[in-house]
Amino acid sequence: MARPPLPIGTWGKITRKQIKPNYWYAYCKVRDHDGVTRRAHRWTPQGVLDRSGAVAERRLLEHLRDRTHAGGEEINGETTIEDLWKAYRKYLVEQKKRSHNTLDRYDRAGKAIVNALRLVRLREATTQRFERFLSGYVQRGGPDAKGVRIVLTGMCGLAVRFGVWTHNPMRETEPIETKPAKGAAALEPTQVRQLLLDVRSSLAPCPPLPKMKDGQLVAPNPKYRVPTVAQFCDRGDLADPITMFSATGGRISELMGFLLEDYDPETGVILVTGHVLRVRGVGLVRESNEDNPDNSKNLRRAIQLAPYAVTMLDRRIPTLRPMADGTTPLFQSAAGTLRDPTNFNDQWRRVRAALGLPDNITGHSFRKFVVDVGLDAGLSAALVADQVGHVNPTQTLNTYASRRRPSGKMAGVIQDAVFPDQKVQ
Repeated sequence: MARPPLPIGTWGKITRKQIKPNYWYAYCKVRDHDGVTRRAHRWTPQGVLDRSGAVAERRLLEHLRDRTHAGGEEINGETTIEDLWKAYRKYLVEQKKRSHNTLDRYDRAGKAIVNALRLVRLREATTQRFERFLSGYVQRGGPDAKGVRIVLTGMCGLAVRFGVWTHNPMRETEPIETKPAKGAAALEPTQVRQLLLDVRSSLAPCPPLPKMKDGQLVAPNPKYRVPTVAQFCDRGDLADPITMFSATGGRISELMGFLLEDYDPETGVILVTGHVLRVRGVGLVRESNEDNPDNSKNLRRAIQLAPYAVTMLDRRIPTLRPMADGTTPLFQSAAGTLRDPTNFNDQWRRVRAALGLPDNITGHSFRKFVVDVGLDAGLSAALVADQVGHVNPTQTLNTYASRRRPSGKMAGVIQDAVFPDQKVQ
């Protein structure tokens, strides 16, 4: 029976042959990635003492490792977790199925994985080893443990496709249970009405938020003159964006991406065609929905603005100026460029604190307000989902709609069912 061939990317026994004192020849057979078995060899470098041929063999081993990993694409049992992460990261970029924000989250998870398992080779990686890493990560309070598990599962899935394992070793690791986030609270209509008045007229002081440096609270500048809420909102151009928040239920990044070119003042309809985000190494960019892999099923939507938002835009539009690329954001920075959603959110937190609103009143509170108002009015979940940009109306109902609220309508239905002749006054 013929001897079976070497597995692809491996080599056979290394033989050393002495040519003369301190000068050796090391050789072996290696099966390359095209399936062809060839002879590989290396000599002792000139001027190097090599009494037993070990130097020649080390040179041959270095050559074999480079040779069997030619191109950097091959993944096998000798691949380290660090190299597997690099291959998986490259795969994600090539597939173009992840947005910039998603890739940033994956990068943070990948860094945590590499820091803990950098030089572990895939032949040494087991479900038990991964389980130990994940449980330790959770116990240390590592951020986004579920995200780390998702990324590591994806990395191992890539290795399975390369034939390293027959099944994904992450599949049997214990699922990570985390405490559900409290989430943002929905604003009530009376709160929104008062807020829209306060951002333009409140005389309440609006001091900077407390800051920490080296674990110490930074004392405020005694010469700083604290503005009122209305003054701070006027200087920072906050009142108009907050007005648009309440009228659209859009995301902060979408709001900063609204363009004058997508707005029809005759009908009061605005198209949501992109969003603003910060890309590492690039800065602020406006990403079109067509270029966002996470938004492939919801490329663009049209929102009919409430009359009070139309009135705000009629007053605002004459003050706008186009950017260098010819587009004109409706909510631009003081320099006439894209506005940073993170900076806007920091400003909103300062206003929120000054007005005494709880911490769970965030940008998402406006989205939940719009959802509740629409559903309470009897509109379909699909129509409300289109307004706030949810692909699936189930998300609107399960995640954004406020639950366990007292309902006069429900009380009336029960009354009519039990005592149909006794109408509630």
